[in-house]
Amino acid sequence: MMDTAQKSRIYFAVSISAVIAYAFVLEWFWGWDSIIEQWQNWSIASTAFALALLFCTYGLRAYRIRDYFRAYTKVNFSESCRITLMHNLANNLLPMRSGEASFPLMMRSSFGLSLSMTTGTLLFFRALDLYTLLALGSLAWLLGFDTSILWWLAWAIYLCSPILLLPMQSVVSHQILIRLPQKMEQLGNNILSGMPDNVPALLRTLILTWLNWGLKLLVFAWILNSFADLQMVQAISGATGGELSSVLPLHAPGGVGTYEAGVVAGAILAGANLDSSVLAAVNLHLIIILGTLIGGLVAAVIRPDSSI
Repeated sequence: MMDTAQKSRIYFAVSISAVIAYAFVLEWFWGWDSIIEQWQNWSIASTAFALALLFCTYGLRAYRIRDYFRAYTKVNFSESCRITLMHNLANNLLPMRSGEASFPLMMRSSFGLSLSMTTGTLLFFRALDLYTLLALGSLAWLLGFDTSILWWLAWAIYLCSPILLLPMQSVVSHQILIRLPQKMEQLGNNILSGMPDNVPALLRTLILTWLNWGLKLLVFAWILNSFADLQMVQAISGATGGELSSVLPLHAPGGVGTYEAGVVAGAILAGANLDSSVLAAVNLHLIIILGTLIGGLVAAVIRPDSSI
């Protein structure tokens, strides 16, 4: 079985290969000259600040893991950070969400938690991510356009939907899984054991998820606006579209092309210009990839045996 250093080297090699391929794709479709022109009004300090905020979102995701598994004393914050950064690297650079498999594998390797339970946790986290992303994106639309009270009522109902998660688990366990063969029932219950079974755990995770996505969308909207001078609703809509393309199982290796398509689609739906949105999306993606690579390097030097 590979140790942490070997895994880190493999992930880093994959990331470098993806970046090289991405550079050729950008030159082929848009040309680096037109892309670099947009950086004239973007300073190194702005890049550093954007990356610092991006790493704050990584910290929130790591703390979500640490808090969610608070009953397990082996789950510490530093190792949760390493797992978050490595998981992010795998997810951003591997195709079709195949990088997701790294999360339960690393949770088992680092903390001895079962694959089935942590797979259930990952499914819960991803469902919550998608829910929050849609909630924040639709909120930007509601604030940016003249909408009726019915749309606000629908948004409020959607906002309350996570409360159905706890009773749904009971229904699945006692009315659906019980009808399956014993091994499948056991596997299903193991997966459900990775999901929250009480209101405080659900609320804490929900709050951390909202903080993470709220900060992330604001940072990405600021970057898009800096490169394309978009309206705030257009920038947030573009950022939401890009993140939806990465949350759903649709993106190419490194998100090459698919992330930009998501950003441009979201921005255009809110009335943005096509050409400027494309170049802004490319530059946003470059910053994200830079943060992903730096995160991979940071993860490689985090000590797995730290007790923090």
